[in-house]
Amino acid sequence: MKKIKKALVLACLGCLGYCIAKLLRTEAAQDKLFEILGEDKYLKILDTVNLVGDLLSWPVNFVKALLP
Repeated sequence: MKKIKKALVLACLGCLGYCIAKLLRTEAAQDKLFEILGEDKYLKILDTVNLVGDLLSWPVNFVKALLP
């Protein structure tokens, strides 16, 4: 039962992270964040989001590369 709960929590966190990443990719959100945070912090956050996206999607990309 604990493994199911842990998997559900991880799935929810993954969905939440995906939604936040999608939100950050909209132009209006990017403009707002740029105004609020300033250029340096904004670019640091954007790089971190891109890195996390790459880390989460590498298994899928790896399997796609192996398929003919």
